[in-house]
Amino acid sequence: MSRQRFSDRSLVTIMKLLLFHIGSLGDTLASVPAMWAVREQFRGSHITLLSDRQVGKKYVTPRDVLDGSQIVDAFADYGVGGGRSARLLNSVRKLALLAWMRQQHFDAVVYLVHLHSRGSRKRVIRDRHFFRLAGVKTIMGMDDIFPWPSKQDAHPLPTIPPMAEQLLSRLRASGIGGPADRLRIDIGLNADDREKVAVWADQLADDRGRPWIAVAPGTKMPSKRWRPDRFVKVVRRLIGEFDVWPVVFGGSEDESLGLEMLDHWQRGHLAAGALSIREAAVALEQCQLYLGNDTGTMHLAASVGVPCVAIFSARDVPGAWHPLGERHRVLRSQIDCEGCMLVECATRRTECLTQIQTNEVLNACRAALGSHIKRRAS
Repeated sequence: MSRQRFSDRSLVTIMKLLLFHIGSLGDTLASVPAMWAVREQFRGSHITLLSDRQVGKKYVTPRDVLDGSQIVDAFADYGVGGGRSARLLNSVRKLALLAWMRQQHFDAVVYLVHLHSRGSRKRVIRDRHFFRLAGVKTIMGMDDIFPWPSKQDAHPLPTIPPMAEQLLSRLRASGIGGPADRLRIDIGLNADDREKVAVWADQLADDRGRPWIAVAPGTKMPSKRWRPDRFVKVVRRLIGEFDVWPVVFGGSEDESLGLEMLDHWQRGHLAAGALSIREAAVALEQCQLYLGNDTGTMHLAASVGVPCVAIFSARDVPGAWHPLGERHRVLRSQIDCEGCMLVECATRRTECLTQIQTNEVLNACRAALGSHIKRRAS
């Protein structure tokens, strides 16, 4: 694939720019550093973020994450999926998208699609052709694609760079940013976001000044789910040792589980289902620790500087989706079937997660909390 690098002079002429990104909460947060790099490079340009929208499903959209951040100026989306007639519908939607793009007359596209499969090369070729048909001549972010490793018998998968760094490398190959770029991971929280959370917090039970810890036991993917009873045990010990106040985060689908956990602990707050994504980020800022699965909430906690104790399955390549920033502790077991990419592990019943014991997680939390919260005398 030919490399297309643009000069500073050619980049200056770009006034109307399209960012193309697909995915939900975690995918969007992993793309934020690249989006900030684009914003910095094109300060005077009007930037529109184009993303997919899963029809009939309640997924977090990039607009939910970034509206108000000042990273982009406008949002657009196109539907995907939709039942038995999805193939025909998606073809119609693509034609409508093509017509819309031709009407917009974008000067350039920045391609921020996460590429991590054997079909990546074909996808890039297909998408490049689509943008050309839409009348866009300048396409950035399609070069220097990281070669993801595949599982080799008797050899563990290597740890690879985070997706955020892979995207920044692709931008540098197109002339955007430089080798010393700071990894900016925040989502530009503002006064309006904080005011809404202040209203929510005023209605909560009195925590008597106890330090908050974020607990995120849910996930939409069964193969990433550590057993809820283990979270209950770990947090119960942390309450006894550090007198912490647990706050359960997640979506509305996690409300009932969160209530059950709070009942076990006899203390805490339920943020799951009560806050928007940006409001949840503000509430996470108040937490001393994130404890949870490999989810979008984990990336959200990392984006506001909260140290994470993150429990990872072995379904994916290590490193790619680790929380960005420092002071994080990732727990992941090495297993012969790692890299399976299963959504649900029926055969081995998420053995990779079962191998991660409560004491291992508890010790990681102790290490994270012990540096800034006084431990109770035993």
